[in-house]
Amino acid sequence: MSESASPARAMPLFFRRVVGLAPEKHASLRLDRSSGFGYAATAQSVPIGLGEMEAVSQHYPILFAGGAQPTAVALLGLREGENLFVLPDGSWRRDSYVPAYVRAFPFIFVEDEATKAVYVGIEADADCLRPDAGTPLFEDGKPTAALNESVAFCSAFRDNLNAAAALGRALEAEGLLEEEEANITFTHGGASRVRGFRIIKPERLDRVSDETFLDWRRRGWLGPLYAHLHSMARWSRLIDLGAPAAPLAH
Repeated sequence: MSESASPARAMPLFFRRVVGLAPEKHASLRLDRSSGFGYAATAQSVPIGLGEMEAVSQHYPILFAGGAQPTAVALLGLREGENLFVLPDGSWRRDSYVPAYVRAFPFIFVEDEATKAVYVGIEADADCLRPDAGTPLFEDGKPTAALNESVAFCSAFRDNLNAAAALGRALEAEGLLEEEEANITFTHGGASRVRGFRIIKPERLDRVSDETFLDWRRRGWLGPLYAHLHSMARWSRLIDLGAPAAPLAH
């Protein structure tokens, strides 16, 4: 999403080596959330689900990335490889919403290409999965309440991602998404350019027929749609956080 966009990822964001979660292989694993969010420190943006767009809009700009299949994302940084909300100690910036995609890690649903069966996968090398600290994933060969809660959260978020994708496709079909870029010049020197995203221009909504608008209302899309529009006010916070420090007076 920056000037020099990185190539398409072979694996989903944050994931490098996904393996199927199984009690016979992972009986000793524990989930240690105190390990922090270091895995997200270089994520300039993350996908977001339909149900969290209002919460996201209070903290981050919501943009649409991608081509014919637009993906709703929360913008977390002004430069490639930058997340302004993960602090040096791995904590998330206080009083800032943590997107569900970030919280779902290290779990992910994986579809077997041959059988089309869906199973729970984990990032095998995640710092938060360890044998010596945290909450057990299995007890007596059965999932613990903590694991069941994590899987349920991951499942709900997957449904929310699909719902957000449906909204993105509808916006694209109506021709409402407009290519945009942000050129930022900081007060104390330096500049940044964010590109490769699209937004809705409010005036384009006038093109939508009453029938379509009512259908969107029935689908529960109006709240997320206006959350996207309102989130443009969050650019100012990103700029404040990403600006170089003022030079020291001599």
